[in-house]
Amino acid sequence: MDEHLYTKAIAFSEIILQQNRVEQLRDLSKQLLKKISSLKKGVCVIHGIRGSGKTTLLTELYQKEKHTLFVTAEHLLKYGIDLLDFLHYALAKGHSTYIIDEIHALPTWEKDIKLFYDETKSKIIVSGSSALALKVKGSELARRASFYELKPLSFREYILFKTGKRLPQITLKELLDIQRRQELEQHIRPYIPYFDTYTQFDALPAALFEKNPDVYLNILERIARFDLTSIQNIDAHYLTAVFQAMKIISTSPPGEVSYTGLSSALRTNIKFVREMIYSLSQTGILHLVSPSGRGTSSVRKEEKILMPLSFRSALCTSYGVAPPKGSIREDFFVQHVPGSTYLKTGVQRRTPDFVVQDHIFEVGGPSKGSKQIQGMKNAYLVKEVLTTGEKEIPLYLFGLLY
Repeated sequence: MDEHLYTKAIAFSEIILQQNRVEQLRDLSKQLLKKISSLKKGVCVIHGIRGSGKTTLLTELYQKEKHTLFVTAEHLLKYGIDLLDFLHYALAKGHSTYIIDEIHALPTWEKDIKLFYDETKSKIIVSGSSALALKVKGSELARRASFYELKPLSFREYILFKTGKRLPQITLKELLDIQRRQELEQHIRPYIPYFDTYTQFDALPAALFEKNPDVYLNILERIARFDLTSIQNIDAHYLTAVFQAMKIISTSPPGEVSYTGLSSALRTNIKFVREMIYSLSQTGILHLVSPSGRGTSSVRKEEKILMPLSFRSALCTSYGVAPPKGSIREDFFVQHVPGSTYLKTGVQRRTPDFVVQDHIFEVGGPSKGSKQIQGMKNAYLVKEVLTTGEKEIPLYLFGLLY
């Protein structure tokens, strides 16, 4: 290992650390920081979409851990440094904890990490896109690794940053209790005016703190041109299809995006569309919500395609069109409620209902009626308005789930 190259990679990585130091860490990052800091050894995989604060979390871990090395994989790639050689060299210098940012930039990183961990039983912390976790889970590294997802800001976290008010973090069970729900409505009432700004502009930490209106477009560009290459080979035709598909998805009302429709619009086959959409979901730029049900009937149904909050609005603004509010509401719900599936009654009949832990949720605007949930057990109407009905839940309250 060349000492000059080693020093150069560390020096440039130190600049990244300086740029990502913050005065206040988001709540989700604090929770992950506590969990990861408690571990003595193992491989910690931090994954999530670009701009969600992964490097900021790594910066905090670097300050908290002892005998720690921090490096960005992009700098190793730039200088042609072999990862395994680099780690062995750092070990000889007395480091015992290794933090590697954006590790998916290195094509065979998981093999090197496995070899190094098996040799040293060190603590290794890596970060990357959502595809990173899937790659690790499918490799020999899986049983050595623990996984931590860093999602965009929750509405609760956003309120804290904007106002200094810390609202309670709740469970879905609490939300289904009408008395508790009425208490929570009083807590959140003063902060409802922040809802539109949060969902349309500031859901990603990078956008909130950088104050750059183009941050979402820049992230999409980097995902398309760099992150996707860690999943598969792409060419100019593929990139064109990605940007066309994102335009269709971001501007479409709820339930109007299908693989067949995308295939027709892009003038390509459904197999290509399915693989492309799945790859985009691996980067975190799309959310695929599986159909509810079991067996072959659910397998034949398509996923509902949604987006992380604020990306839809940013893209629609760049296209000069108003973002579909119904789709933004569904983006909000799915981002805050893990494990959501959706109901689909047939090829020509789509419903926006979501199923979570045997409970059905119909998401809509202030005037949304209860027709679609009539006669359904454990069904609730989720409306973008404060309401006190026994079977009605304000959409805003789901923003307190993390």
